[in-house]
Amino acid sequence: MTKVPVDNVPRYATVKILLVEDLESDAELAKLEISRGLADWCDSLEFRKVDNRKDFLDAIENFKPDLIVSDYMMPLFNGMEVITLTLEHTPETPIVILTGSMNEETAVNCMKAGAADYVIKEHMTRLPFAVKEAINRKKEVLLRAEAERALEESEKKFRLIAEKANDLVYRYELYPERRFSYVSPSATKITGYTPEDHYSNPNLGFELVHPDDREVLAALTQQVGEAPILLRWIKKSGDVIWCEQMNVPVYDDAGQLIAIEGIARDVTERQKASEDLKAAFHSIVSVLSDMLNLKDPYTQFHEKNVAKLSLEIGAAMGLDEFTLESIRVSAMVHDIGKIVVPTEILSKPGILSDIEFEMIKRHPETAYEILHKVDLPWPVAEIVYQHHERLDGSGYPRHLKDGEILLEAKIIMVADVFEAMSSHRPYRAALGFEAALEEINKNAGKLYDPEIVRVCSSIIESGFKF
Repeated sequence: MTKVPVDNVPRYATVKILLVEDLESDAELAKLEISRGLADWCDSLEFRKVDNRKDFLDAIENFKPDLIVSDYMMPLFNGMEVITLTLEHTPETPIVILTGSMNEETAVNCMKAGAADYVIKEHMTRLPFAVKEAINRKKEVLLRAEAERALEESEKKFRLIAEKANDLVYRYELYPERRFSYVSPSATKITGYTPEDHYSNPNLGFELVHPDDREVLAALTQQVGEAPILLRWIKKSGDVIWCEQMNVPVYDDAGQLIAIEGIARDVTERQKASEDLKAAFHSIVSVLSDMLNLKDPYTQFHEKNVAKLSLEIGAAMGLDEFTLESIRVSAMVHDIGKIVVPTEILSKPGILSDIEFEMIKRHPETAYEILHKVDLPWPVAEIVYQHHERLDGSGYPRHLKDGEILLEAKIIMVADVFEAMSSHRPYRAALGFEAALEEINKNAGKLYDPEIVRVCSSIIESGFKF
């Protein structure tokens, strides 16, 4: 029995029906009714009639019917025997009991025994509907069983992979109750807690996360992002490790988030190597800054101070870690171009000549020429190039205006002006915080970004010290 489309209407191909009937006339009547009723439902019908146990078993084995229509009471055989033998030899084959008379108790017993339906011979016209319904239910059962087998096989493969993986694989249910429904055995090696520990404590996944990182984890219950998240976990031993989690949301038909599936990987060694590399890079940046300090002792600590204030401003503005790191590195080397300016000009106590000032003004361009050759993840060269620009275009060296200047450069320019005015210079004494605040506030919106000035002023007034 194969289902094939004909004119876009689903149809069955050949349907095999086994008739268990001792009266030839009743068998022919059943054939006629079934043939009429199934004419537009299947391409062809095959019938076989038997009336005893031996022939019935032979038909089950060799004819392989799609459905059995059986009389309930026969001299050599009866409907209950048919049901019993069918369930024993071919349990997926549906049975429709056909009888001359049947009381309610007998009908209930047949259905309980395993019959799909029953039809009284006086109402033979109902037989085709019973046959269709029984065959359709059989098809549904077979399809469901096939889907369940496929799902079971898929789950077996998943569990086999998960249980052999070094990464921690998990599924956390959010609805109807919060709990772990699966945790791979690798949990024990990674965290020290067994899968059973996770099953018995639904909050364990939250508790083992470092307190400073729990807010990130808690946000997952509202929205699961595609990007991996990096969290610190505290193992059962008390050791802290770094884990990278990739999470996938699971929704129900109504679009409600009901579970989170994910993989967690111990990346402690990778994180340590990254931090070591970052520390080494910052050491190099610090050395470059110190080289300039040796050349221009009057600006000693200038880069570090500008970096400190710039980072305070960026953090108060809610900038992400990547942008803050961009600001840190850029601020630490923003005056590196002065390394080519003669020391006597940098430390000159009097007013600079026009030529000397023009040499000073070239330092952003020189810094760009030095830094743009370095492969960095941040636009450090361009930020440094812009730190003496002003919103109205009066800055240098390219006279950029507001929309052309990077946010990082706008932050550093405010911090640079504030630090320079509040510190000693060869040509003047320090003007102090008050004068520096007056300068940036007076020119907010003209030379400097007003929001950055507002944030900087708030930081200074809150007691900031270099």
